[in-house]
Amino acid sequence: MVLRTIGALLTGVILSAGCGQALAETAHMPRVAFINPGFGSKGFWKDVSETMHAAAKQFGFEIVEFDSDRQWPLMAQNANRVFAMDPPPDYIIASNEHQQGGRIIIEANTRHIPIFMLLNDLTDEQKARLGHAGGKKLPYWIATLTPDNKKAGYDIARSLVVADEKLHPDETDRDICLLSLTGDWNTPASLDRIAGLDLALADFPVLDEKRRLVANWSYDEAYKRTAGWLPEGCLDAVWAANDDIARGAIAAIEDTGKVAGKDVVVGGLNWSAQGLKLVKEGKMTMTHGGHFLAGAWIMVMLNDFHNGVDLQGKGPNYSFPMQAITRDNVDLFQEKFGKRDWNIVDFTSFSLSGREQDDATYQFDLKHLFAAIKPDR
Repeated sequence: MVLRTIGALLTGVILSAGCGQALAETAHMPRVAFINPGFGSKGFWKDVSETMHAAAKQFGFEIVEFDSDRQWPLMAQNANRVFAMDPPPDYIIASNEHQQGGRIIIEANTRHIPIFMLLNDLTDEQKARLGHAGGKKLPYWIATLTPDNKKAGYDIARSLVVADEKLHPDETDRDICLLSLTGDWNTPASLDRIAGLDLALADFPVLDEKRRLVANWSYDEAYKRTAGWLPEGCLDAVWAANDDIARGAIAAIEDTGKVAGKDVVVGGLNWSAQGLKLVKEGKMTMTHGGHFLAGAWIMVMLNDFHNGVDLQGKGPNYSFPMQAITRDNVDLFQEKFGKRDWNIVDFTSFSLSGREQDDATYQFDLKHLFAAIKPDR
Protein backbone atom coordinates (compact mmCIF):
# COMPACT_ATOMS: atom_id res chain seq x y z
CA MET A 1 0.00 0.00 0.00
CA VAL A 2 1.27 3.45 -0.88
CA LEU A 3 -0.10 6.63 0.71
CA ARG A 4 0.48 9.81 -1.26
CA THR A 5 -0.54 13.41 -0.60
CA ILE A 6 -0.68 16.65 -2.53
CA GLY A 7 -2.07 19.99 -1.47
CA ALA A 8 -2.44 23.70 -2.14
CA LEU A 9 -3.34 26.59 0.16
CA LEU A 10 -6.99 27.48 0.60
CA THR A 11 -9.29 29.07 3.10
CA GLY A 12 -12.35 26.95 2.49
CA VAL A 13 -15.73 25.89 3.73
CA ILE A 14 -16.83 22.66 5.34
CA LEU A 15 -19.99 20.68 5.56
CA SER A 16 -22.45 21.91 8.15
CA ALA A 17 -24.30 19.56 10.49
CA GLY A 18 -26.42 16.93 8.71
CA CYS A 19 -25.94 16.26 5.02
CA GLY A 20 -26.61 19.88 4.04
CA GLN A 21 -24.51 22.05 1.82
CA ALA A 22 -21.06 23.37 2.67
CA LEU A 23 -21.59 26.59 4.59
CA ALA A 24 -19.29 27.09 7.58
CA GLU A 25 -15.93 28.73 7.01
CA THR A 26 -12.71 27.14 8.20
CA ALA A 27 -9.04 28.04 8.03
CA HIS A 28 -7.75 24.58 7.17
CA MET A 29 -7.21 23.19 3.71
CA PRO A 30 -9.93 20.57 3.08
CA ARG A 31 -8.59 17.03 2.97
CA VAL A 32 -9.96 14.41 0.60
CA ALA A 33 -9.19 10.75 1.24
CA PHE A 34 -9.04 8.83 -2.04
CA ILE A 35 -9.24 5.04 -1.76
CA ASN A 36 -7.61 4.14 -5.06
CA PRO A 37 -8.54 0.56 -6.01
CA GLY A 38 -5.64 0.37 -8.47
CA PHE A 39 -2.00 1.30 -8.76
CA GLY A 40 -0.91 4.86 -8.19
CA SER A 41 2.29 4.30 -10.18
CA LYS A 42 1.06 2.66 -13.38
CA GLY A 43 -1.93 1.86 -15.54
CA PHE A 44 -5.42 3.28 -15.66
CA TRP A 45 -5.76 4.27 -12.01
CA LYS A 46 -2.48 6.19 -12.20
CA ASP A 47 -4.13 8.32 -14.89
CA VAL A 48 -7.22 8.76 -12.71
CA SER A 49 -5.00 9.82 -9.82
CA GLU A 50 -3.01 12.29 -11.89
CA THR A 51 -6.08 14.08 -13.23
CA MET A 52 -7.54 14.19 -9.72
CA HIS A 53 -4.38 15.71 -8.28
CA ALA A 54 -4.18 18.29 -11.07
CA ALA A 55 -7.74 19.46 -10.44
CA ALA A 56 -7.34 19.33 -6.65
CA LYS A 57 -4.35 21.64 -6.87
CA GLN A 58 -6.36 24.17 -8.89
CA PHE A 59 -9.28 24.09 -6.45
CA GLY A 60 -7.09 24.05 -3.34
CA PHE A 61 -7.78 20.62 -1.84
CA GLU A 62 -5.34 18.21 -0.24
CA ILE A 63 -5.56 14.64 -1.56
CA VAL A 64 -4.55 11.84 0.80
CA GLU A 65 -4.36 8.77 -1.41
CA PHE A 66 -4.31 5.09 -0.48
CA ASP A 67 -3.32 2.84 -3.40
CA SER A 68 -4.76 -0.69 -3.34
CA ASP A 69 -2.88 -2.27 -6.28
CA ARG A 70 -6.07 -3.95 -7.59
CA GLN A 71 -6.22 -6.16 -4.49
CA TRP A 72 -9.63 -6.00 -2.84
CA PRO A 73 -8.33 -7.13 0.60
CA LEU A 74 -5.84 -4.24 0.49
CA MET A 75 -8.68 -1.93 -0.56
CA ALA A 76 -10.59 -3.00 2.57
CA GLN A 77 -7.51 -2.36 4.71
CA ASN A 78 -7.13 1.08 3.15
CA ALA A 79 -10.74 1.86 4.02
CA ASN A 80 -9.90 1.04 7.64
CA ARG A 81 -6.91 3.38 7.44
CA VAL A 82 -9.11 6.18 6.12
CA PHE A 83 -11.61 5.77 8.94
CA ALA A 84 -8.77 5.75 11.47
CA MET A 85 -7.43 9.12 10.27
CA ASP A 86 -7.21 11.70 13.06
CA PRO A 87 -8.57 14.20 12.33
CA PRO A 88 -10.92 12.49 9.87
CA PRO A 89 -10.94 13.62 6.25
CA ASP A 90 -13.44 16.23 5.12
CA TYR A 91 -14.45 14.07 2.15
CA ILE A 92 -13.94 10.56 0.82
CA ILE A 93 -13.71 9.41 -2.79
CA ALA A 94 -14.11 5.68 -3.38
CA SER A 95 -15.12 3.17 -6.03
CA ASN A 96 -17.24 0.02 -5.99
CA GLU A 97 -14.42 -2.04 -7.45
CA HIS A 98 -15.12 -5.72 -6.81
CA GLN A 99 -18.31 -4.50 -5.10
CA GLN A 100 -16.40 -3.34 -2.03
CA GLY A 101 -18.01 0.10 -2.00
CA GLY A 102 -21.09 -0.68 0.08
CA ARG A 103 -19.28 -1.05 3.36
CA ILE A 104 -17.22 2.09 2.70
CA ILE A 105 -20.39 4.13 2.07
CA ILE A 106 -22.03 2.82 5.25
CA GLU A 107 -18.97 3.58 7.38
CA ALA A 108 -18.69 7.09 5.91
CA ASN A 109 -22.35 7.80 6.69
CA THR A 110 -21.97 6.49 10.22
CA ARG A 111 -19.15 9.00 10.72
CA HIS A 112 -20.97 11.85 8.90
CA ILE A 113 -18.22 12.13 6.27
CA PRO A 114 -19.49 13.13 2.81
CA ILE A 115 -18.55 10.48 0.27
CA PHE A 116 -18.44 10.52 -3.53
CA MET A 117 -18.41 7.34 -5.60
CA LEU A 118 -16.23 7.32 -8.67
CA LEU A 119 -16.43 5.24 -11.88
CA ASN A 120 -18.19 2.24 -10.30
CA ASP A 121 -21.60 2.78 -8.69
CA LEU A 122 -23.24 0.31 -6.34
CA THR A 123 -25.14 -2.41 -8.15
CA ASP A 124 -28.94 -2.40 -8.17
CA GLU A 125 -28.90 -5.27 -5.69
CA GLN A 126 -26.61 -3.36 -3.34
CA LYS A 127 -28.79 -0.26 -3.55
CA ALA A 128 -31.93 -2.27 -2.83
CA ARG A 129 -30.26 -3.64 0.27
CA LEU A 130 -28.27 -0.63 1.50
CA GLY A 131 -29.93 2.49 0.13
CA HIS A 132 -29.38 5.18 -2.48
CA ALA A 133 -27.24 8.31 -2.72
CA GLY A 134 -28.93 11.17 -0.89
CA GLY A 135 -31.59 8.90 0.56
CA LYS A 136 -32.72 8.70 4.18
CA LYS A 137 -30.46 5.72 4.89
CA LEU A 138 -27.35 7.23 3.30
CA PRO A 139 -27.63 11.04 3.36
CA TYR A 140 -23.84 11.52 3.36
CA TRP A 141 -23.48 9.64 0.09
CA ILE A 142 -23.48 12.84 -1.93
CA ALA A 143 -23.17 11.75 -5.56
CA THR A 144 -21.88 9.14 -7.97
CA LEU A 145 -20.02 9.83 -11.21
CA THR A 146 -19.87 7.07 -13.83
CA PRO A 147 -19.03 6.89 -17.52
CA ASP A 148 -21.29 5.32 -20.12
CA ASN A 149 -19.58 1.93 -20.17
CA LYS A 150 -22.44 0.23 -21.99
CA LYS A 151 -22.03 2.50 -25.02
CA ALA A 152 -18.28 1.97 -24.92
CA GLY A 153 -18.69 -1.82 -25.02
CA TYR A 154 -21.09 -1.46 -27.93
CA ASP A 155 -18.85 0.94 -29.86
CA ILE A 156 -15.81 -1.33 -29.55
CA ALA A 157 -17.78 -4.24 -31.04
CA ARG A 158 -19.18 -2.08 -33.83
CA SER A 159 -15.68 -0.86 -34.71
CA LEU A 160 -14.63 -4.48 -35.24
CA VAL A 161 -17.43 -5.01 -37.74
CA VAL A 162 -16.55 -1.83 -39.64
CA ALA A 163 -12.85 -2.68 -39.70
CA ASP A 164 -13.48 -6.23 -40.89
CA GLU A 165 -15.77 -4.98 -43.66
CA LYS A 166 -13.02 -2.66 -44.89
CA LEU A 167 -10.58 -5.56 -44.99
CA HIS A 168 -13.05 -7.81 -46.82
CA PRO A 169 -15.20 -5.50 -48.99
CA ASP A 170 -16.24 -8.27 -51.37
CA GLU A 171 -17.34 -10.73 -48.68
CA THR A 172 -20.75 -9.48 -47.68
CA ASP A 173 -22.31 -10.97 -44.55
CA ARG A 174 -19.24 -13.03 -43.78
CA ASP A 175 -19.07 -14.40 -40.25
CA ILE A 176 -16.48 -12.72 -38.02
CA CYS A 177 -14.95 -15.14 -35.52
CA LEU A 178 -14.87 -13.15 -32.29
CA LEU A 179 -12.93 -13.68 -29.08
CA SER A 180 -14.28 -11.53 -26.22
CA LEU A 181 -11.90 -10.78 -23.36
CA THR A 182 -13.65 -9.23 -20.37
CA GLY A 183 -12.24 -7.52 -17.28
CA ASP A 184 -14.01 -9.40 -14.49
CA TRP A 185 -17.47 -10.67 -13.51
CA ASN A 186 -18.02 -8.39 -10.52
CA THR A 187 -17.07 -4.78 -11.18
CA PRO A 188 -20.04 -2.72 -12.44
CA ALA A 189 -17.94 -1.07 -15.17
CA SER A 190 -16.97 -4.47 -16.52
CA LEU A 191 -20.56 -5.72 -16.40
CA ASP A 192 -21.80 -2.63 -18.25
CA ARG A 193 -19.21 -3.04 -20.99
CA ILE A 194 -20.29 -6.65 -21.38
CA ALA A 195 -23.91 -5.49 -21.60
CA GLY A 196 -22.88 -3.18 -24.45
CA LEU A 197 -21.13 -6.06 -26.16
CA ASP A 198 -24.28 -8.17 -25.88
CA LEU A 199 -26.34 -5.41 -27.50
CA ALA A 200 -23.86 -5.27 -30.37
CA LEU A 201 -23.95 -9.04 -30.81
CA ALA A 202 -27.72 -8.76 -31.25
CA ASP A 203 -27.42 -5.85 -33.70
CA PHE A 204 -24.55 -7.31 -35.74
CA PRO A 205 -25.20 -11.03 -36.29
CA VAL A 206 -22.04 -11.26 -38.42
CA LEU A 207 -20.16 -11.21 -35.10
CA ASP A 208 -19.84 -14.88 -34.22
CA GLU A 209 -18.63 -14.96 -30.63
CA LYS A 210 -16.59 -18.12 -30.18
CA ARG A 211 -15.40 -17.59 -26.63
CA ARG A 212 -15.92 -15.11 -23.79
CA LEU A 213 -13.06 -15.26 -21.32
CA VAL A 214 -12.05 -13.25 -18.25
CA ALA A 215 -8.64 -11.57 -18.46
CA ASN A 216 -8.77 -9.71 -15.13
CA TRP A 217 -7.70 -6.44 -16.78
CA SER A 218 -4.27 -7.99 -17.33
CA TYR A 219 -1.87 -7.97 -20.29
CA ASP A 220 -0.40 -11.30 -19.20
CA GLU A 221 -3.74 -13.04 -18.77
CA ALA A 222 -4.99 -11.66 -22.08
CA TYR A 223 -1.89 -13.05 -23.76
CA LYS A 224 -2.47 -16.47 -22.21
CA ARG A 225 -6.18 -16.52 -23.08
CA THR A 226 -5.54 -15.51 -26.68
CA ALA A 227 -2.57 -17.84 -27.15
CA GLY A 228 -4.65 -20.67 -25.72
CA TRP A 229 -7.51 -20.02 -28.14
CA LEU A 230 -5.53 -19.53 -31.36
CA PRO A 231 -4.73 -23.23 -31.97
CA GLU A 232 -8.35 -24.21 -31.32
CA GLY A 233 -10.31 -22.22 -33.87
CA CYS A 234 -10.72 -19.23 -36.15
CA LEU A 235 -10.01 -15.72 -34.97
CA ASP A 236 -10.90 -12.58 -36.92
CA ALA A 237 -11.55 -10.09 -34.13
CA VAL A 238 -10.87 -9.47 -30.44
CA TRP A 239 -13.17 -7.40 -28.23
CA ALA A 240 -11.02 -6.24 -25.30
CA ALA A 241 -12.38 -4.64 -22.14
CA ASN A 242 -9.33 -2.37 -21.83
CA ASP A 243 -6.08 -1.49 -23.57
CA ASP A 244 -3.89 -3.80 -21.47
CA ILE A 245 -6.08 -6.72 -22.52
CA ALA A 246 -5.95 -5.57 -26.15
CA ARG A 247 -2.16 -5.33 -26.00
CA GLY A 248 -1.82 -8.81 -24.56
CA ALA A 249 -4.07 -10.21 -27.28
CA ILE A 250 -2.09 -8.41 -29.99
CA ALA A 251 1.19 -9.81 -28.65
CA ALA A 252 -0.20 -13.35 -28.75
CA ILE A 253 -1.59 -12.83 -32.25
CA GLU A 254 1.70 -11.51 -33.59
CA ASP A 255 3.71 -14.27 -31.94
CA THR A 256 1.92 -16.66 -34.31
CA GLY A 257 2.98 -14.63 -37.34
CA LYS A 258 -0.37 -12.92 -37.86
CA VAL A 259 -0.68 -9.15 -38.20
CA ALA A 260 -2.98 -7.22 -35.89
CA GLY A 261 -5.15 -4.84 -37.88
CA LYS A 262 -4.95 -7.02 -40.99
CA ASP A 263 -5.41 -10.67 -40.06
CA VAL A 264 -7.18 -9.93 -36.77
CA VAL A 265 -8.87 -6.66 -35.79
CA VAL A 266 -8.69 -5.59 -32.15
CA GLY A 267 -10.51 -2.88 -30.19
CA GLY A 268 -9.72 -1.66 -26.68
CA LEU A 269 -10.41 1.03 -24.13
CA ASN A 270 -8.53 3.43 -21.82
CA TRP A 271 -6.82 6.09 -23.96
CA SER A 272 -3.56 4.65 -22.65
CA ALA A 273 -0.30 5.85 -24.22
CA GLN A 274 0.32 2.32 -25.54
CA GLY A 275 -3.22 2.09 -26.86
CA LEU A 276 -2.90 5.41 -28.70
CA LYS A 277 0.32 4.18 -30.30
CA LEU A 278 -1.35 0.96 -31.49
CA VAL A 279 -4.28 2.93 -32.91
CA LYS A 280 -1.89 5.15 -34.82
CA GLU A 281 -0.10 2.07 -36.16
CA GLY A 282 -3.39 0.57 -37.30
CA LYS A 283 -3.15 -2.40 -34.94
CA MET A 284 -6.20 -1.33 -32.93
CA THR A 285 -9.47 -0.05 -34.35
CA MET A 286 -9.86 2.36 -31.46
CA THR A 287 -9.13 3.02 -27.85
CA HIS A 288 -12.37 4.11 -26.26
CA GLY A 289 -12.25 6.04 -23.04
CA GLY A 290 -11.51 9.34 -21.42
CA HIS A 291 -12.96 7.99 -18.21
CA PHE A 292 -9.70 8.42 -16.31
CA LEU A 293 -10.57 12.13 -16.43
CA ALA A 294 -13.25 11.24 -13.90
CA GLY A 295 -10.53 11.91 -11.34
CA ALA A 296 -10.65 15.57 -12.34
CA TRP A 297 -14.42 15.64 -12.90
CA ILE A 298 -15.13 14.33 -9.40
CA MET A 299 -12.97 17.12 -7.95
CA VAL A 300 -14.98 19.66 -9.96
CA MET A 301 -18.16 18.23 -8.42
CA LEU A 302 -16.70 17.98 -4.93
CA ASN A 303 -15.56 21.60 -5.11
CA ASP A 304 -19.03 22.65 -6.28
CA PHE A 305 -20.68 20.82 -3.38
CA HIS A 306 -18.14 22.39 -1.03
CA ASN A 307 -19.27 25.78 -2.31
CA GLY A 308 -23.00 25.19 -2.02
CA VAL A 309 -24.09 23.59 -5.30
CA ASP A 310 -26.97 21.18 -4.62
CA LEU A 311 -25.56 18.06 -6.28
CA GLN A 312 -28.15 15.82 -4.71
CA GLY A 313 -30.93 17.99 -6.05
CA LYS A 314 -29.39 18.00 -9.53
CA GLY A 315 -28.46 14.30 -9.37
CA PRO A 316 -27.29 12.50 -7.40
CA ASN A 317 -26.32 10.05 -10.16
CA TYR A 318 -24.16 11.67 -12.82
CA SER A 319 -22.96 10.13 -16.06
CA PHE A 320 -20.56 11.37 -18.68
CA PRO A 321 -19.79 10.05 -22.17
CA MET A 322 -16.71 8.14 -23.11
CA GLN A 323 -15.41 8.78 -26.60
CA ALA A 324 -13.39 6.85 -29.15
CA ILE A 325 -9.93 7.82 -30.30
CA THR A 326 -9.33 6.39 -33.76
CA ARG A 327 -6.88 7.06 -36.56
CA ASP A 328 -9.07 10.05 -37.45
CA ASN A 329 -8.40 11.99 -34.25
CA VAL A 330 -5.39 10.36 -32.58
CA ASP A 331 -2.92 12.91 -33.97
CA LEU A 332 -4.90 15.83 -32.56
CA PHE A 333 -5.16 14.19 -29.15
CA GLN A 334 -1.45 13.42 -29.04
CA GLU A 335 -0.61 16.95 -30.14
CA LYS A 336 -2.58 18.38 -27.22
CA PHE A 337 -2.10 15.73 -24.54
CA GLY A 338 0.75 13.51 -25.70
CA LYS A 339 2.77 14.48 -22.62
CA ARG A 340 -0.22 13.71 -20.39
CA ASP A 341 0.31 16.97 -18.53
CA TRP A 342 -3.17 17.66 -17.15
CA ASN A 343 -2.02 20.87 -15.51
CA ILE A 344 -2.47 22.59 -18.88
CA VAL A 345 -6.25 22.22 -18.48
CA ASP A 346 -8.23 24.85 -16.57
CA PHE A 347 -10.51 22.51 -14.65
CA THR A 348 -12.13 25.44 -12.87
CA SER A 349 -13.88 26.26 -16.17
CA PHE A 350 -16.03 23.14 -15.74
CA SER A 351 -17.41 24.26 -12.37
CA LEU A 352 -21.08 25.11 -11.88
CA SER A 353 -20.30 27.13 -8.76
CA GLY A 354 -21.38 30.73 -9.14
CA ARG A 355 -23.60 30.10 -12.16
CA GLU A 356 -27.10 31.46 -11.80
CA GLN A 357 -28.99 29.28 -14.26
CA ASP A 358 -30.83 26.42 -12.60
CA ASP A 359 -30.45 24.15 -15.60
CA ALA A 360 -26.64 24.38 -15.78
CA THR A 361 -25.09 20.97 -16.50
CA TYR A 362 -21.59 19.55 -16.60
CA GLN A 363 -19.84 19.38 -19.96
CA PHE A 364 -17.37 16.59 -19.34
CA ASP A 365 -16.37 15.72 -22.91
CA LEU A 366 -13.44 15.89 -25.31
CA LYS A 367 -14.64 19.04 -27.07
CA HIS A 368 -14.77 21.03 -23.85
CA LEU A 369 -11.50 19.48 -22.64
CA PHE A 370 -9.71 20.89 -25.70
CA ALA A 371 -11.44 24.25 -25.15
CA ALA A 372 -10.23 24.36 -21.52
CA ILE A 373 -6.52 24.24 -22.39
CA LYS A 374 -4.90 27.31 -20.83
CA PRO A 375 -4.07 30.02 -23.39
CA ASP A 376 -0.37 30.08 -22.46
CA ARG A 377 -0.05 26.36 -23.21
